[in-house]
Amino acid sequence: MTNEITKRIFRHMAWANSQMLEVLGRLPDEAINFSAWNPDWTVGGIVHHIVTAEGRLISRLQHETAPGDIAVPSAASGISDLSELFKSREAQLLALIDSPEQPHSFKRLGNQAEFLTSTILAQAVHHSSEHRAQISDILATNSMNVFNLDDIDFWAFEIWETQNPS
Repeated sequence: MTNEITKRIFRHMAWANSQMLEVLGRLPDEAINFSAWNPDWTVGGIVHHIVTAEGRLISRLQHETAPGDIAVPSAASGISDLSELFKSREAQLLALIDSPEQPHSFKRLGNQAEFLTSTILAQAVHHSSEHRAQISDILATNSMNVFNLDDIDFWAFEIWETQNPS
């Protein structure tokens, strides 16, 4: 399944998430508790949801029990505390892109489900992108235009990657 495009997509996801965490870690604590349309979906709650889902997706691919829950951040320091967990899980996801295409059976939304390796991996990238957009919207809705998605698109990633070779 691996090719250079797939690797770049996963590297971009990790980079974009790290850029998001860096911005959020500098915000006032009240911003981490902002929400827009649903008061249960705060900025901190969505960050928690992204990293928790990454752990679940990894466990599904490895046929393991999902990792235990972590605290939902309600302050900027709590966002910064999640950086290492994000890095670890995103490295695990990148390492799993060579996994064989096969069905994986697991509980999803309370029901037994079966999905292919490629679907689970693609969901990791899509899910992360989707929720970064929600976070950007929530901040903008609350008059904080501090997280511009254009700053973390693939164009910006290539510029960053060129300036920061590994």
